[in-house]
Amino acid sequence: MDTLQPPPRRTRNILLDLLFALVNVYLLFLVVWLITRTVFGDRWWWLFLLNTVTPYLLMPLPPVILPAIIARRWFAVALSIPLFIISAPLLIDPWFQFSTARYGFSPQGAPFRVMTFNINGGNERTDRVIAAIRIARPDIVALQELNPSIAAALERDLGEEYPYRFLDPQWGVTGMGIISRFPLRPLAPRLPGDRWVGAPQAVEIDTPGQIITLLNFHAIPPIGSPGYMTTAIGERERQAEAINTFVQAQHTPVVVAGDLNATPFHRTYHILEHGALSDVWRECGDGAGFTWPGNRTIRGIPVPPWLVRIDHLFTTNGVVCLDASVGPWDGISDHRAVVATLAAGWRN
Repeated sequence: MDTLQPPPRRTRNILLDLLFALVNVYLLFLVVWLITRTVFGDRWWWLFLLNTVTPYLLMPLPPVILPAIIARRWFAVALSIPLFIISAPLLIDPWFQFSTARYGFSPQGAPFRVMTFNINGGNERTDRVIAAIRIARPDIVALQELNPSIAAALERDLGEEYPYRFLDPQWGVTGMGIISRFPLRPLAPRLPGDRWVGAPQAVEIDTPGQIITLLNFHAIPPIGSPGYMTTAIGERERQAEAINTFVQAQHTPVVVAGDLNATPFHRTYHILEHGALSDVWRECGDGAGFTWPGNRTIRGIPVPPWLVRIDHLFTTNGVVCLDASVGPWDGISDHRAVVATLAAGWRN
C-alpha cells in the first residue's frame, strides 16, 4: 500500500517514522536513567554528570506528548505521559520555588545578611571582588578560594566595615575566609577527611538577638579522570555526612555556607537537606539561582554560562530566611555568590 502513496506523503511518513523512532529511544533512555538514579544515586561518574543536568535532560519531554497523541504514536504516548507525571517536580524545580514553610520570629532578632562567595583562587581583580561585596551589602561573608591578594584587599579596603575577620589565604584554590560586621570567635570544627578544598572554618558570631555558628566549607570537586571522579563522589558524600555531624553537635543555631560542588539533584545535597539543615533557596529564593559556571568553557568544551546551582546556604531551626538572591558577578570568578537575609526564628 505504501508504494501507492504519492511520493511527498511517502517521504513525510518515512520522516515521521524516523522522528518517533528517535523519540522512543529518548523516552526509553529517560526510563533507564530515572530508574538508575533512583536506585544508585550518583554512584558512577557518568551518572553524576547526567544527574547534574537533570532538568535539561527532561526539557524535551513535555513537547513530545501532544505530537505523539496527534500522530497516534501510542507507544510514545504510553511512555511520555507517565514519565512527565513522575518527573515534573525535577523539571519544574530549578525555575520555580514553591515554599510552604511557616515561620515564627523572635522579637529580639533583627535581620542580618549572609553571603557565600567562591571568588576563584586565581582572581587578582581585588577591586571587583570588593565592589561585589559592597553591592550585596552582607553583614557576614564566607569566602572560598581566598588568595593573599584578595585577603590583603579585604583588610585594607573593608577593614572598617568588617572589623572581625578569620582569614586563611592560600595561593591556589585552598584559601578560606570569613569577614563580619559582628564579633566572631573561631572554633575548631574537626570535620574528618583530608580532601576538603581548603580546611573548613567554623566561628561563633554575635548576630542581633542571638549567637549563631557559621560553618564555611568547600567540598571536593568532581573534576579529573573517571576513576577520580567516582572516588570524589563518595568522598563528597562523606563530607556532607561530616557537616551533618558537626551541625548536630552545636548548641546554637547554625548557618552552613559554601561551595558544595553538587546541585540539588545530587545525593550529596540531599544528605544535607534531609538532616537538620534547610536550604535557604528553597525557603525564599526567587528563580533558578544558578551560580556556575561563569567561564564559557569547561575543559575546553564551550558551554553557556550559569547552568547549575552548586553554591549554597543552609540553616538549622532557630534561623529562618526572609529573602535570598544571587549576588553580583565580579566578571572574573567562575561562580556567583548567594546572598540571604536571615533572622532569628523557627519553622512551624
